[in-house]
Amino acid sequence: MKFIVLITIIFISSCSNSFINNSLKAEKIGDCNNENVPVKMISNINGERYEFQYCLSDGFDGKNYTIERSGDSLLVKFPIATGKTALYKLTLDIDAKPAYHHITLGAGGQTITVLPAERL
Repeated sequence: MKFIVLITIIFISSCSNSFINNSLKAEKIGDCNNENVPVKMISNINGERYEFQYCLSDGFDGKNYTIERSGDSLLVKFPIATGKTALYKLTLDIDAKPAYHHITLGAGGQTITVLPAERL
């Protein structure tokens, strides 16, 4: 009987509740240019924050984007810019389980390797 209880506890605790929680803040900062600005990443206990610039349609409202998991990577997809475009400063907050090790920001965008912070 103890064996069955032990197996049940192990089975229940091994079930994962995978999730991707995210929020995006978009701020129009000007006209699109071909300058490659580095991505700033800040890690904390609630996940990661990415700050970067991206060229999108002029009326981008910060809502029509998707984040998909592919293995140990996250793929952030933005709508294809049509018509008049503008440069946006994007602040993307992500908290995901299980942990991811790479993130790609936009179609043909930068792929970033995510390394956990050193524990002291």
